[in-house]
Amino acid sequence: MNTQNWKEIWARRTPVAEETLDLAALIKLDGFDTGAGHIEATDWQTYAGVIAKKLTLKNGDSVYELGCGAGAFLFALRQLYTLKVGGLDYSSALIEAASRAMPDGDFIADEAKSVETETQYDYVISNSVFHYFSHAYAAEVMASMIKKSKIAVAIMEIPDIQTKQEAETLRRDTLTIEAYEKKYAGLEHTYYERDWFIKQAALHGCTCEVFDGCVPNYAQNQFRFGVLIKKA
Repeated sequence: MNTQNWKEIWARRTPVAEETLDLAALIKLDGFDTGAGHIEATDWQTYAGVIAKKLTLKNGDSVYELGCGAGAFLFALRQLYTLKVGGLDYSSALIEAASRAMPDGDFIADEAKSVETETQYDYVISNSVFHYFSHAYAAEVMASMIKKSKIAVAIMEIPDIQTKQEAETLRRDTLTIEAYEKKYAGLEHTYYERDWFIKQAALHGCTCEVFDGCVPNYAQNQFRFGVLIKKA
């Protein structure tokens, strides 16, 4: 997988200086605004609520997101609870947007594997990011997420290898063959077995609950899953 190609894609996502960064604007900056990846703000809020319930979030908790982008997911969580938040993303433009939207948050532009783990948060999450990673890189990032978390880790929007053919067909069918090849050349997704996460969690002495995709009215939902990894 050529991660450099993905970096070039995200480098083009830059907020307008005077733009109001509400949830809808952050969702658009994070790339959930076109084709099979489109998610409405109301559905995003419902999705955040489902994950918040799985994490058993409460006021005063802290949440850190790897691959936070412009911070749309953290922003939605903070519409539900009073939270301390932080995040990391390799796009400095998107980190700038997250910092504007949540000026009290701790946001930094860096690679996922470079996340600092000494400062712990109650929960460490990642949404729709692991498909950019090789399995070896993903294992490294997951280990850091576990180390940085006090209570649990949630990784969402993971491409399921069992539905890879159907997912790729959906991506192709939203475009002409020529447009698809031009848009996605060198931008392959990594797909995962669900058991892979269970085994990785066990290596770190953690339990792992796997759950189906839970984003309302989202075309990719049926091809994705998430995991909740709890520390002993």
